[in-house]
Amino acid sequence: MLWKHFTAALSLASLASAYLNPRQARSEYKNRFLYKRYPELLEKREVACGASTPGDAVPSKINIWADLSDDEAQVVYDLLKDTFNLTASVNATMYDNYVTWIETLRPNKTDAIAYLDNDGPVPERWARATVFLGTDEYVSDEFPDGYWQELQVGPLNTNGSTPEISELEYIYTKSKVSFAKGYKDDLKWAAAEEIYAAEILSDTMLPVLVDLVGEDIKTYGEENSTVECWATDPFQIDDDGTVTDWATIFLNYHDAGDVTPTGVFLQIVMTGRNVEDYYISQWVYNNIVYNSSDEFREAWESDDFVKLPKIDTTNLNTTETFVYIGQQGTTRELDEKLAPIAIEPEGRRWKYSESERYFTWMDWEFYVAWNRDNGLALYDVKFKGERIAFEIGLQEAIAEYSGDDPFQAHTTYFDRSYGFGNEAFGLVPGFDCPYNAEFFNVTWHSNGDNNYHNNSYCAFEFSEDYPFVRHTASEYITVSKNPTFNLRSITTIGNYDYNFLYKFFLDGTFEVSVRAAGYIQGAYYNPETGDPFGYKINEVLSGSFHDHVINFKADFDIAGTANRLAKVELEAVNHTYPWAPDKVFSTKQKRRSVIANETYLNWADAGAILLIESAEQNNTWGNPRAYRAVFPGGDARRIAQNTHTIINNAHWAEKDMAITVQKDTEFTSSHVFCSQDLEDPIINFDNFVDGESIDGEDLVYWFNLALHHLPNTQDIPNTIYSTAQSSIIFTPFNYFDTEQSRDTLQQMYYTYEDATWDFNGVSVSPECLFGIEPLNFDAVNYDGMQISKDTTNIPST
Repeated sequence: MLWKHFTAALSLASLASAYLNPRQARSEYKNRFLYKRYPELLEKREVACGASTPGDAVPSKINIWADLSDDEAQVVYDLLKDTFNLTASVNATMYDNYVTWIETLRPNKTDAIAYLDNDGPVPERWARATVFLGTDEYVSDEFPDGYWQELQVGPLNTNGSTPEISELEYIYTKSKVSFAKGYKDDLKWAAAEEIYAAEILSDTMLPVLVDLVGEDIKTYGEENSTVECWATDPFQIDDDGTVTDWATIFLNYHDAGDVTPTGVFLQIVMTGRNVEDYYISQWVYNNIVYNSSDEFREAWESDDFVKLPKIDTTNLNTTETFVYIGQQGTTRELDEKLAPIAIEPEGRRWKYSESERYFTWMDWEFYVAWNRDNGLALYDVKFKGERIAFEIGLQEAIAEYSGDDPFQAHTTYFDRSYGFGNEAFGLVPGFDCPYNAEFFNVTWHSNGDNNYHNNSYCAFEFSEDYPFVRHTASEYITVSKNPTFNLRSITTIGNYDYNFLYKFFLDGTFEVSVRAAGYIQGAYYNPETGDPFGYKINEVLSGSFHDHVINFKADFDIAGTANRLAKVELEAVNHTYPWAPDKVFSTKQKRRSVIANETYLNWADAGAILLIESAEQNNTWGNPRAYRAVFPGGDARRIAQNTHTIINNAHWAEKDMAITVQKDTEFTSSHVFCSQDLEDPIINFDNFVDGESIDGEDLVYWFNLALHHLPNTQDIPNTIYSTAQSSIIFTPFNYFDTEQSRDTLQQMYYTYEDATWDFNGVSVSPECLFGIEPLNFDAVNYDGMQISKDTTNIPST
């Protein structure tokens, strides 16, 4: 146990009273404030601070959005296995039937509200399952290579009765997706890797590539391999059904191939399921297309073949290289000291229920749910007993690239297909989250296995670096502290580490933010054609310009479910007052209007103030109770439209936000299959925005947080969180009759005349020892765990 002591005292000199106007008084008293420190009080204390851990939070309702238990998942898996003759995923081929995911089919809002608000029955537990059906009985003219199937299984836990299996269609445009346009799963990746390995190590291509990439290639696909192929998303599918994919070769040192491109690109044909029919159809080098490996080899052997510059690999495998992300350089003065940390001298000030994942803090309360696709989601979010939102959660994130080569030009990642929940590896205590954070483990069910990660998200209270409220007047000074409650998860998808944060304030305000760090997806810098798409930022490295657009769902219930969307314009006007009828004043006024129908909006269209209002309740002063959506900075959104990689699979990304009527059938804006099924996706968000009236309806606010990323040397070796970020704030706007932080005890009030400090009974200068628990790095788990070929009942620990 480490101990630290701290005591301090402040004194304010008495002030002579004088008659001044308020502004003069403030200035005068500021000049005459005299704060003193007493070093003699900074002596070691022998008494420990009375830190305590609060009891568990006790929700009035169970978490109806919780993931399936291991027993529930086992029941579902066994039933699917018997019904579809599933092959264990570890043994499956593209000609078998196998399961990919089993998770909770979260209850419809209609059923949830009946339970939460009206003492209705607990909603039935159902599972959503995704399977691939590839055996002969599922092959047809429509699906010659089998198909992916979305299923619902339930109800579960019904006194021993067998759950039913049926197609899951009511929340999708279809429940079946063809083999080619479905999930790009491990079998497809492995098949492509076989082709890459065979071609790269072939007698025809090996000497060519050794020469052009500057690396003595001895192996491919093994731990000691120094080159790797990256394939892009999505597949390109021609009208005749030909399936192709572009890839590029990177060098691979320090697991940082993202920033060591070679300028060699290749196209693979992956039509159908017979891997023997897959082949490399094209190579591109220096913007020249070669239609076979033999053609590329022949050109390379010619005297007029132009070779591009190569990365100097001399130090690439050392800690001195530009790709190394560990500590380098001369140590800064005093940097050997531990940086400031967050402590809780009297113990944690928030509660949770581990079994229900229910959290409470300073009149906030909500449930947390987790799944493989989306990671963290919040449900039944209440402040001071009133529901503000039924659901808030991530839906999808796209990264759409540009570039002068076929790899970058064909790249649009839909990161939900890789999974935000299953890629949320262990958060590092004291680094990803403050010293005082609590960490939470998660489970999910995929490929017939139970999986879990430790430390996938954290919760912590934190004191912001600015007061929440303050004022200096002629008779007093008052300042309120600004503690916040935070939930954080970090998901690493390939090269990027997405940092998601939900932050709650004392007055009913909350913020949703995302930050991105990690390696950029580097491009080869060709001096002839590369400059319009990115800067040269190392020897042969360019940072391809790209957009990140991250979509969230916020199902608000502002003073009930009858809501509307209003905007308030702040306009310059010429105005004549009745007390000066002969004079025209240039001034400004507000102009409120109601948005009548479902629509897409950019922030520029939303007016100066965008409000989600109650259509039925006003505050005492006659104003509609509302929450305001505040976009605090930046103006990023998807730039290119009507591209060949996004057609009907991400209409939500066309503008900054969309507002729709809540429907149980419009459950989510995206799906794993949207990554590859561009024209007729399983979810077409445009169907959600069909012009219905939104005045007085239960509304869903779909919003995007976006980044325009034009990489520069500040991104080498890694992009940094401080600048690669976007956020939105939702804050009460006439929702209450007054601002709601006045009941906090975390404030001071000093009166000059009496020279008295009022800290509301809170000990602001504890003269005691602070106990700091050692950080538990052993709880960090980076590999996750897969237990057996079938699911088991071994829980997360």
